[in-house]
Amino acid sequence: MLRHAIVLLALTLCVSHGNAQTSINPDISVIPRFLIESNDGERLAEGIRKFSRPDFQFQELEVVISSYLNPFAKADVIMTLPGPDLEAGKLGLEELYLSVLRGLPLDLNVRLGKYRVDFGKLNVQHPHQWAFVTQPLSQERFLGEEGLNDLGISLSTLLPTGDVYSKLTLDVLRGSSIGEATGIEDTTGAKPTYATSGRLMSFFTLTDNSDLETGVSFYTGIHDPYFRERFWYWNLDFKYKYKPDMYTSLVLQGEYLFNTRNAHQDRDFNQFIDVNGNSERRSISTSGLYLFADYQFLKIYTVGARFDWSQSPYSKDDRARAIALFLGYYPVEETLGLRLQYQNTRTELPGSAQSINSIALQILFSLGPHKAHPF
Repeated sequence: MLRHAIVLLALTLCVSHGNAQTSINPDISVIPRFLIESNDGERLAEGIRKFSRPDFQFQELEVVISSYLNPFAKADVIMTLPGPDLEAGKLGLEELYLSVLRGLPLDLNVRLGKYRVDFGKLNVQHPHQWAFVTQPLSQERFLGEEGLNDLGISLSTLLPTGDVYSKLTLDVLRGSSIGEATGIEDTTGAKPTYATSGRLMSFFTLTDNSDLETGVSFYTGIHDPYFRERFWYWNLDFKYKYKPDMYTSLVLQGEYLFNTRNAHQDRDFNQFIDVNGNSERRSISTSGLYLFADYQFLKIYTVGARFDWSQSPYSKDDRARAIALFLGYYPVEETLGLRLQYQNTRTELPGSAQSINSIALQILFSLGPHKAHPF
């Protein structure tokens, strides 16, 4: 399968080269990620806490093809080859969408296709754009490893809010990512029910060197196709950035996600039972958050820390928290990146708790205009 991926990539590059004299010459980038990781949790069941032998892994290869179709519209194609098995991996379509950026009534922007949903700050970013190595626990538990990525149509417009830049985005989605992210696997064979989401974002210029972005988002759909139960996510996010010069910056960013749903069973089809042994319908409210600081110095170095805390979509008693410390080194115009991270993760279930330490070194680079880690 790797051979098929390389052939497809080569054909894409050839087409781009052959059309180099045309007005539609797409930008093409290739971004691979590798990981060397060790943790002390593999033998905890034996009562042994010992760091494992460092494991060298292929994480993912991302191919980005992007171009303006005309002065009004732009198209993006993002394909990925997932790890860890490099030889058996298949090149898959992660995103494919058309964006109409101008020329519509009411100054509307339209996005149509398969894309990362504008929910919070981190969901729209690909992992190579993060300042850290691992996904925050609240994002992993409530949105899934791949995040909210669905087929749909998005409408956005700027709001007349004076000196404050404000944008409203609304999405109608096929609902395909609900089962992977937060719902129960649908084996009924029926078509997915639609999901909807929205985000209101405001951008404030605080000083000549600092700015603040805030946002509130919602996401709703059917999480249980058997009992037709609906869930609601509400999300608050912020990002503060201070950049006094091109060599130094400080970013503070966080999100708080609140989940509400009614449920007859958890995602493993375990029925909820009351004190009398009868099945019951439960009203569940859980939440999660992350907060991180990332400091850039001498232009090519970063240092930061992140705190995670999260319950699960179906239980307040299933909790986890993590503390991560990370260093970044980006020596060649953001086209090459090395990230070193230590993380302690503690998970708690009724009657049990477990803590795992991990150390990881991530290596990534970019071929093409799409940067590995834009500051």
